Amino acid sequence: MRDILKKENIFFWLIISIASVLRIYNYYNWSFSHDELSAFVRLRYNSFAELFENGIRPDGHPAFVQLFLFIWTKLFGLSEAAVRFPFVVAGIGSVALLYFIAKKWFGFTTACFSSLTLAILDFPILYSQLARPYSFGLFFSLLAVWCWTNLLFGSGKRIYLKMILYGIATALCMLTHYFAFFFAVIVAITGFLFLKKETLKPYLFSGVIAVLIFLPHLSISIHQLSLGGVGEWLAKPEKDYLWKFILYSFNDSPFVLIVVMILFILSLLIYHLDISFSKFQFICIAWFLLPFIAGYYYSLNVNPVLQYSTLLFSFPFFLIFLFSFFKEGNIKINRIFLISLGIVLLFSTVVESKFYNREYFGVFKEINQAVVDIQKKYGKENVTTALNTSDRNIMNFYFERWSDNVPFDFYAGDSSSFISDMLKKIDSCKTPYFIYGWSNFMSPYEIPELIKRKFPCIVYDEKHFNSQITLFGKNDTCKRDTLFYSHISFEKDHRNFRIPTHMEFDSTKIDSTHSHSGKYSLTSESKNKFCITLRTSVKRIFIDNAGCVNVSAWIYSNDKFNAQLVLEIGDPNSKRDWHAKLLPKFIKQTGKWQEVFATFELPSSAYPDDELKIYLWNPGKNSFYLDDFTVSSFADSKYDYYAPSFRK
Repeated sequence: MRDILKKENIFFWLIISIASVLRIYNYYNWSFSHDELSAFVRLRYNSFAELFENGIRPDGHPAFVQLFLFIWTKLFGLSEAAVRFPFVVAGIGSVALLYFIAKKWFGFTTACFSSLTLAILDFPILYSQLARPYSFGLFFSLLAVWCWTNLLFGSGKRIYLKMILYGIATALCMLTHYFAFFFAVIVAITGFLFLKKETLKPYLFSGVIAVLIFLPHLSISIHQLSLGGVGEWLAKPEKDYLWKFILYSFNDSPFVLIVVMILFILSLLIYHLDISFSKFQFICIAWFLLPFIAGYYYSLNVNPVLQYSTLLFSFPFFLIFLFSFFKEGNIKINRIFLISLGIVLLFSTVVESKFYNREYFGVFKEINQAVVDIQKKYGKENVTTALNTSDRNIMNFYFERWSDNVPFDFYAGDSSSFISDMLKKIDSCKTPYFIYGWSNFMSPYEIPELIKRKFPCIVYDEKHFNSQITLFGKNDTCKRDTLFYSHISFEKDHRNFRIPTHMEFDSTKIDSTHSHSGKYSLTSESKNKFCITLRTSVKRIFIDNAGCVNVSAWIYSNDKFNAQLVLEIGDPNSKRDWHAKLLPKFIKQTGKWQEVFATFELPSSAYPDDELKIYLWNPGKNSFYLDDFTVSSFADSKYDYYAPSFRK
């Protein structure tokens, strides 16, 4: 018996060592993510009262992690190594807790398989290295289950201590993440199915403890749940969401998933004579599926909240279920399978997924460092710098840490006036160089296209996942490779006026009352819904069915202006893709010529021979003048912000 326990301890500590090495390695050597920096920005307060009012209430998460960071960072600072370390420790602790739970429920072999898998997969490693609620949420969820198991299925000894510990663990779930909260509620409800006379009162009292601990947070939660949160930008889940999550959780690797499924099937075949479904197997499936089902239908019918990260808290129980049919009978075969699984998972995470090189979030440290280097090289006076993310303080974080006085203009990509403000900034720019950097936020394709009109040279370009820093310059030798260009300024020569082949408009509406260039412009009256249309084919504008097309025009309006630029693509006799760009944000002053600009990406469903129409639509029935209407596309107008990127 002692030898068995010794061998089990060796395997346990080997798994914990693997989990520790994989989580500690390089955890401090990559940029803070947008969500981490967003939390740090909300730590700049001098009192707990200010923190709760301004740093926690506006957030979409319960208070625990923000409160913890407030105290921790005051003690140890805001370096990546210091801030992320407790979350790494919690991630390692989660592997240990999963081992103990699985061993209690199904035995040593199941414990080894499930905890080893959690230790090596890149999904739980990644969220163990982030200073966000996920690592603590996973740890507290597993801690609550461990305490729940001891209270309901353990010996009757120290039952009131177990009651207190379970109540505290449940409260910590409730205070860390709302999906962890929901998971803890599911666990608590499940417990009523297994209550005995001697556990009824302690179990109820544990619930009272959890509620009493959480009660001061209730008003904050009510306020937070009333906010839009991620539902303002998160898409609704599709029908195959669960399958995509399962594939994602196994390193997005069909190879890993197949290996795990083979082990699952082999466990059924080898131990089929001993197999019987236990209550814990039903619990595993229920606990894994219920948070998904609730999140899925809430996201479809109320507000999108379902993300892969929110399913982390229930994911370990899917692993326990997959390996729950292994028994202790054939030790050699079990060890061969376990070692083989470990090798496959290590290969997939380290080599196949390139976990330690891949960028999973938009970067900030690299963007800031590139700005500093460029300004030093070319001189701050020669470089205009425009940076875009959700908050100036987030973009400024590393500048402040390095004590660099870096001049830059800040723009929030979700601002309705972002494109028009950038257009004004670029047009007024006098420097020979222009930096545009952005990270983890909306970066419309219009921005690089607008910059390239005046700064066609790409002097320096550093691309990252969902982030980029580019130095644009002026040079007479730089010319963009033009794929399509059509321009009309409506200059009316009665002896020889030709409308460009692709343009359609009423030439009788050409008027000399106002003009942006030359003498004439096109009048659009309130009854004219479509004043000008360019009609051609996809293959005439786009190369290799990819890229963007730009549309610009000058507008003069004495009244409100609610027109839209529209791209329409498809078979004239069937369903067509339709995309519109709102233009009122460009017209900030009546009685003055102002430019409108839009960039359209080619829809993925388009075919080369599809008809393409670009037109100015006037649903608001406004009267205005139009001049210098231009449609253009270029070979370098291809952008893929979410392509895999690897750390330099």
